Amino acid sequence: MQKQPTAWMWAEAGNVYGLSIDMESRTLRWFANAGCLCDHDDSTVDQSPAAFLVHGVPGAVAEPPAAVRAEINQMVLTL
Repeated sequence: MQKQPTAWMWAEAGNVYGLSIDMESRTLRWFANAGCLCDHDDSTVDQSPAAFLVHGVPGAVAEPPAAVRAEINQMVLTL
């Protein structure tokens, strides 16, 4: 069985953005101007899976590329 990803990073307009899903708390932790997704305390916005399904990517974070967004959507639906 292949493990699903729980963290993503992407670049947009010279900035790096990211998402890390904390599986224990079921929290999406979004990062703007991310250098590393190592420390959850540095997240820009925390979001519940339900809020993501209703509102999408938070405004402080650039929309991920379509393939990345599809992976994120798939993972959130399993939470």
